[in-house]
Amino acid sequence: MFIPYGTDAPLYHVPAVTISLIVINFGIFFAEPITSAIAPQPGQQPVAIAEWIIDAGNHHPNAYMLQFGEGIKPWQGVTAAFLHANLLHLIGNMLFLFVFGLIVEGKIGWWKFLLIYLGIALVWGLMLQVIVAILNPGLQVAALGASGVIFGLMAIAVIWAPLNNLEIVIVFQRFGNASHSVQPVDVPVVTLAGGYLLLDIVTSIFIVQGRYGFVPYTCVLHATGALLGAAIGLWMLRWKIVDCERFDIFSVWAGDHEKTQDQLDQESAAKTEKTLVQQGLDQIRQILDEGENPQLAYRAHVSMAEKYASWHLPEREFLTIIKQLCDQQRDRDAVLAMEEYLKANRLKQNQVRMKLASLLTGSMQLPGQALSTLLPIRYGDLSPKEQALYERIATEAKTSQAAGVVDLPLDDW
Repeated sequence: MFIPYGTDAPLYHVPAVTISLIVINFGIFFAEPITSAIAPQPGQQPVAIAEWIIDAGNHHPNAYMLQFGEGIKPWQGVTAAFLHANLLHLIGNMLFLFVFGLIVEGKIGWWKFLLIYLGIALVWGLMLQVIVAILNPGLQVAALGASGVIFGLMAIAVIWAPLNNLEIVIVFQRFGNASHSVQPVDVPVVTLAGGYLLLDIVTSIFIVQGRYGFVPYTCVLHATGALLGAAIGLWMLRWKIVDCERFDIFSVWAGDHEKTQDQLDQESAAKTEKTLVQQGLDQIRQILDEGENPQLAYRAHVSMAEKYASWHLPEREFLTIIKQLCDQQRDRDAVLAMEEYLKANRLKQNQVRMKLASLLTGSMQLPGQALSTLLPIRYGDLSPKEQALYERIATEAKTSQAAGVVDLPLDDW
């Protein structure tokens, strides 16, 4: 036997509602014991299904239990969560309510926890009554106990604090010996709660449709509550309603719980930069698709290069900027763009060099710079068509020099 009694999960709120719920459950149990309501009639065998599901045909469930076959009364999910069949049932549920309520309420505070607790109970009752009404409308049974809601809290704890430890005491009793030994141990939430959740979910799958049709056995009650709790836990985590200090299930899966804050800040900055870089590239592509303002696209590229070390303008977009600048006779920007392209040692070096040399020889009247631009080109690597273009540009540049054309600095052009 083991008894959970605490946790090492970071807590920010006093578990006022958790303790109040435990007190209320004990108060209701001792104020009006319901053992007689679930006892079999004289001469009949108990017809209990697993834990505390009772056959309404042989027993006398009261209206506060979660009844099936009596219409849809979702409020019974709430009232049934405060009823227990016997003292052992009550104590077992309250121990688990304490440790898992401690984690959940300790992270979000009393009023959010109360909404979660009552919300799970309400929707839990509604879901089960609707499912039974659809799949097995003739079934008449009733359920009681807080374990459905507690399993919802367990699922939330697995999502929010999987590697945090639960402090439990294991009590051993040796066979043939009246003595006991007590061993305190720490067990991760995911191990204890996850084991229970997995067992009930798998069991529900195998026995959900039995000899008597669909019956909400205890494992089904637990699994339904766990699914509701998981949905709530994931939703609150997604919308940052809860702070799990990087120990939630997704952070653990990604390994973030082992990283320093500086590492996380660096990763966050890198992700932000990656997003901004992609946005900048998308903007440049949109400008180029419109085809009306290539100089704006080039200036956006220059600005991105100055801001972000990871910035790289793809080949296609760079060549499109150069082509559009040349087509629109924006010579100065075209020269700057081509010179930058050549410094980066990109794929179309020879073609861009000849385009630049042609521009320098023609409208810009800079034959000396044109010839200097052509020098790095290996003539033998050119195709016959490119060789003819190379010779034409070189001849024009030399002719301009022979005619007395003198290069001016580009800044004076």
